[in-house]
Amino acid sequence: MTGPAARVHLPWDRIRTDGRFPDPAWAFSRLDPDGPVHPVSGLPLHFGGRGCPPPGIRTRLVFAGPEGARVRWTRDRVDPVFHCPGRHTCDLLLADVTLPESIPDDYQDAARELAGWLPEPVSTLLENALLQDAELGFLQCLEAPEACRVEAVSRGMIGPLWSAAAAPESLARWFADHPDAWVLHLPTDEVERSPGPCVDDDPLAPLFGDGGPLAARMARLRLDVPYRVIRQRRAVFSGPPGLGEELSRLLPGLLPVPLETGDR
Repeated sequence: MTGPAARVHLPWDRIRTDGRFPDPAWAFSRLDPDGPVHPVSGLPLHFGGRGCPPPGIRTRLVFAGPEGARVRWTRDRVDPVFHCPGRHTCDLLLADVTLPESIPDDYQDAARELAGWLPEPVSTLLENALLQDAELGFLQCLEAPEACRVEAVSRGMIGPLWSAAAAPESLARWFADHPDAWVLHLPTDEVERSPGPCVDDDPLAPLFGDGGPLAARMARLRLDVPYRVIRQRRAVFSGPPGLGEELSRLLPGLLPVPLETGDR
């Protein structure tokens, strides 16, 4: 295997336990590391096409009590806009629902996966609402039936991967001069249904959209509902000395973390 895509397994141990991201084994199960990369994701993976793994949905019963059932809904799929593997997670509280006759023991994690148990109207709403940005998805989930309360939504993506094969125009020449260098992004955005300050720790967010005409309305809704939004972006990179400084100079606010590849 050649090229940066052949080495994107390197940071997986660092994010494998972070439930906001999809399992890398699933994300790249059909990847051809030497295939042509997508110009947006920088990965040899195309939504609905080459290298795309099948989407998957899981419903997990977290807790059942007098107020109802706390459920975590998770969907892994390739993002149709960014062509990167992603995960949406939604925590919700369901009242007035019929629980399974036998509730698995708290410590039997695998047994608490309840396929097909979520009421169909709720399941359909989540599948249609949680498609891209976590905040937009959360706002659409406010239309859920009265007995369903969405408490948190998160989205995590693996990518894009910047390299000589695909990079922003401001970095294209630098990567062309350093063909073995690469930068892998690990962005997350989360919504919590609670008052408090929003956190925008994603200096590259303007490159990927700023909410457009909905931005002002969303700012008002954050106060009215209320809810808070937390955006973060981490990036790991491999390349010659000076890459970190160059990234920090061209992209102020980005905190690139050098990754030891073991190559000598």
